[in-house]
Amino acid sequence: MARQRHNNSRFSILLLLLVIILAGCTTRLAYNNLDWWLVNRVSDYVTLTRQQQLQLDTDLERALERHRRQELPKIHRAIDALQADLKSPVTFAQMQHYYTLFTGLSQDSAQVLATPLAAMLSQLDESQIAQIEINLRKKFQQADREREGKSRAQKIARRTERLADFTDNWIGSVSSSQKTLLAELAGYQIEMEPVFIAMRDDYFKRWQQLMTERKQAGFNRKLAGYLRDVTALNTTTYRGEMDLYLKRRFELLRRLQHTLSGKQNAFLNDKLVDLRKDIAVLIHQ
Repeated sequence: MARQRHNNSRFSILLLLLVIILAGCTTRLAYNNLDWWLVNRVSDYVTLTRQQQLQLDTDLERALERHRRQELPKIHRAIDALQADLKSPVTFAQMQHYYTLFTGLSQDSAQVLATPLAAMLSQLDESQIAQIEINLRKKFQQADREREGKSRAQKIARRTERLADFTDNWIGSVSSSQKTLLAELAGYQIEMEPVFIAMRDDYFKRWQQLMTERKQAGFNRKLAGYLRDVTALNTTTYRGEMDLYLKRRFELLRRLQHTLSGKQNAFLNDKLVDLRKDIAVLIHQ
């Protein structure tokens, strides 16, 4: 499974919300191997003992079976509703509604994973927790270095290309005028970059505090709350900035959806049909 690009997947046309929910797993093969992928992602940050590894495997299998029964039907219904509404140009209110809907479903999916992750983290020793922190800091530093030395125009151009590539996958091909809108969206993101970095650092501090409480009662609940906040980019300190950004984004994405041609809409609908069929098969496996 290709690694999910978090920053890119959160900022594209309306359908990116589906990708958030499914964590990039839009095929049956990918979903059925999600437990393997998650274990490998964990191994990028910490070395587990054999016993810890076996327990995580078992807990993830149970969590994903619960997700299959509990969450996939909700996602299937949401995609069905989205398909119906996309038959007409969407309104600002609809754009906001689907953002809220799919973000909520994403939070529910993250909460399902909180149980196996909390069980794993509660069993880690201090050296393993330190290993996670070191690797997280390395990831942050790498991302920061990639931004350094680039002008605003260079950042916008790079992000626009990524957004265009993502959008191509859903509508077939992006026109020049649509790419101009994506460049505008990229500009919004670059403007928000200092806020996103500050939010990341705040989440990291909260993570560090959570790790000191990992052996206490109620840790599962606290971790679930943390994952829900991170998934939805919930923030108290920067709520005003985020609200303004989302309003600008909703309006731009509404304009973008209104530019889709008949061919692009047909391509998009076919992608959604295939996605919905795959989820239906997964539910009944």
